Amino acid sequence: MTVLRCTAKLLKRLKQPAKPAEPAPGANPLGEWYADIEVWRRQPFVVLLNAATGALLALPGNAANLRVLHERALLQFAAIAEHHGLRGPGVDAELHGFNAGFAFAATRDRSLVSSLNQRKFELWMTLEHSDRSLPEATARDWNGLFKHPALGRNTRHDMAYHRPLDLLRQRLLPAAQILPFDRAS
Repeated sequence: MTVLRCTAKLLKRLKQPAKPAEPAPGANPLGEWYADIEVWRRQPFVVLLNAATGALLALPGNAANLRVLHERALLQFAAIAEHHGLRGPGVDAELHGFNAGFAFAATRDRSLVSSLNQRKFELWMTLEHSDRSLPEATARDWNGLFKHPALGRNTRHDMAYHRPLDLLRQRLLPAAQILPFDRAS
């Protein structure tokens, strides 16, 4: 089971209590995900941000899709991971966590909520000013930058920002498969 820390707005849409009980930590390799709901051109979408890596998922947020949110997250994560060449037991374990469903909780890290809001705005702007779909915009975002105080400085580039794709490789791939450069380059 994967812990999904939702904003009050999303908890209300999911018909969850405003202050749900604190769940047990998930067994998935990436840990907790943060989520919020946004509307673009009258179409709601849910944005999920991984707390450990900054990886982003953007899923349709209408009532029918909210009922199967974990399945939608599983499918999009699998597709984007495959697109970026991430395969192996770590990816399978994360997919298994999505398949087991979500344990809903309230947000508790203001830095991650701020990152989530920034990513929602960037996603909204991408949808507004390009012809990309939600999954295309999300796959592109994995090559972006992510900053969180718990990560410290990126020693490779001597800055406070990290690439979500690099962090995903570190957490999901065996050490022998981690390359210091992007395979697409």
